[in-house]
Amino acid sequence: MNVRSIVAAALAAVLAAGVAWIVASRPDGRLHVTVLNTGSSPAVLIQAGDGSSVLVDGGSSANQLLAALGRVMPPATSHLDMVVVTGGEEAAVNGLGGLPGHYTVGTVVTPGNLNPGGNNIVGALESSGADVLEADDGAWAFGGATWRCLGFIAVATGRSMCALVLDDPTGRLLVLGDAGTADQEDLSTVYGNALGADLVITPPGGAVAPLLLATARPRELAVPIAPGVPAVPAPQGYPTDRTSTDGDLTYIGGASGLQEVT
Repeated sequence: MNVRSIVAAALAAVLAAGVAWIVASRPDGRLHVTVLNTGSSPAVLIQAGDGSSVLVDGGSSANQLLAALGRVMPPATSHLDMVVVTGGEEAAVNGLGGLPGHYTVGTVVTPGNLNPGGNNIVGALESSGADVLEADDGAWAFGGATWRCLGFIAVATGRSMCALVLDDPTGRLLVLGDAGTADQEDLSTVYGNALGADLVITPPGGAVAPLLLATARPRELAVPIAPGVPAVPAPQGYPTDRTSTDGDLTYIGGASGLQEVT
């Protein structure tokens, strides 16, 4: 095979891969959830049933977040319809600082009173053209789903945070962000059945309060792993995946709710 044929074959392979990726990313009416392997606090990319793209938190590294988005989003994508910030801790939001200049953002949703670092990140996104919405425990409709930021004051820091609940006809998701086990117990007491979910994305390391599990009754757990955060053994009876061993974790909604893509 000559050089011209080799180059043509390579270009054809790249084109075929790009077309396949675009086709796979078309809206299919189902919820798609990917827990990104950023090596830090949770960063979750969600594709709603209508194709809208939502990023929940961003981890601690802008480079790691951008690399992860490049792995899982269609080629040449440079827009996120919504970014949800569950809290202002550096490990959860610093990665979002890499979005301006690479991705435009439609709306940023926050739980309200963030720390100065979190406010700076949100301010940078706003300066880049994003609208900012404070959730204040309210529910909002977006992408064919109902979203709710369940607010709480973190026991360890005294700062405003939220647990994100996403209710879609094809699945129900709970993202705990950096909520500690004491925070999770408070959430269970205050919000009860509102925490119910097919899939729970745990804090880094996987620490989940038994009361939270009994309240949310998830079928599966997704655990992001961060350096310096010890991995907690998976609770018995709950299938558990970890970004440290499985890389990016992907789940798709359907008639039976969210299920892992293997």
